Amino acid sequence: MDNGKYCYPNSDVLINNYNIHDKALLEKLEIQKVTVKLLGLDIRPERIEATFDIQHLIAIHRYLFLDLYNWAGLFRDENLYKSERVLAGGSAEYADYKDIEAKLKAFFDKYAKIDWNKEDKALPSIVVDFLVELWSIHPFREGNTRTCVTFLWHYLQAHNIEFHIELIRNNPMYVRDSLVMANYEQKEYLTRIITDAILGIKNAHESVKSNSENKESYRIAKSDYDAFKAKYSVKK
Repeated sequence: MDNGKYCYPNSDVLINNYNIHDKALLEKLEIQKVTVKLLGLDIRPERIEATFDIQHLIAIHRYLFLDLYNWAGLFRDENLYKSERVLAGGSAEYADYKDIEAKLKAFFDKYAKIDWNKEDKALPSIVVDFLVELWSIHPFREGNTRTCVTFLWHYLQAHNIEFHIELIRNNPMYVRDSLVMANYEQKEYLTRIITDAILGIKNAHESVKSNSENKESYRIAKSDYDAFKAKYSVKK
């Protein structure tokens, strides 16, 4: 499978600084390295200048992924197809790479006009729309979700809005699936975890201790999952 100029020939493995050709091994290394980077940013947020604009977004991506990819912090220059399990292997629709910068400028202009401190009741809905709109532009070839979530966290902190980002980080597959679903206007599941993160609810099943450290606390109902796949999955 050839997945574009960012991958090794006849492969869907991203060209990386470690010359790893095994996709599973690369994904494991990426998780480990980015987790350490995120921890470092939690401890010393001043490592990235918080300008809350395109350059801020770029700086986050570069900080998180430069150890792995030499194109970290650069917008993708080809259109993107990413297989999604909630689309039965199909891809969500992302911005044309030629429109990335213009769409980001429009995005930042739109949300700069919001008075975040006066939107208490509508806050979860606004935050969901913020994240979905930014994520759907998908400016980078890889690492968009982690970059967008980190940027959202910084943005909310600047507006004195507490946001428990560990909920998002601890449920990556749920967040990924719910972002794809929200991109098709089914926002129920993303709204649930965003609302909990704003309210400070550690998880919906806190009293149930998992035997697996990697088990996610949030779940999409199978009936909704199957219905969404049936309605929207169109392989390209």
